[in-house]
Amino acid sequence: MKKSAPRKTLSTEAIETMLRAAIARARELDIRVHIAIADSTAEIVGFVSCEGAPRIAATTARNKAFTSAQTGMPTRDWKAYLDTVPADELKIVDKIDGYIAADGGYPVYDDGLLCGAIGISGADQARDADVALRAIEALER
Repeated sequence: MKKSAPRKTLSTEAIETMLRAAIARARELDIRVHIAIADSTAEIVGFVSCEGAPRIAATTARNKAFTSAQTGMPTRDWKAYLDTVPADELKIVDKIDGYIAADGGYPVYDDGLLCGAIGISGADQARDADVALRAIEALER
């Protein structure tokens, strides 16, 4: 019997790269957002707030990163999944703290293994998603 399984997590360099890329993209779009990065266990390992970002959006950014890290899927896909869950089961899911079904949260994979996630909040969902995807793309450069 194997006693362990491989697990990946984001490196400090990857976290810094994602934060820098997200900040740069938010500036290009002239938006004020919060940027949250979670490791593969959904713990927040990086967080930045742009000046003037709406305070309420800080928790939303963390929740987007948490949801993507926990589910391994973009938060927009989590939203689509919830639409298929029967109402009685949805009541159970609704009681779990931290899950959110709004676009702007994306998982980060390396060699097929989840290593973390990013959550962006403060603008509309489309621009939150744009910033998150740009940050992930920066890891490939």
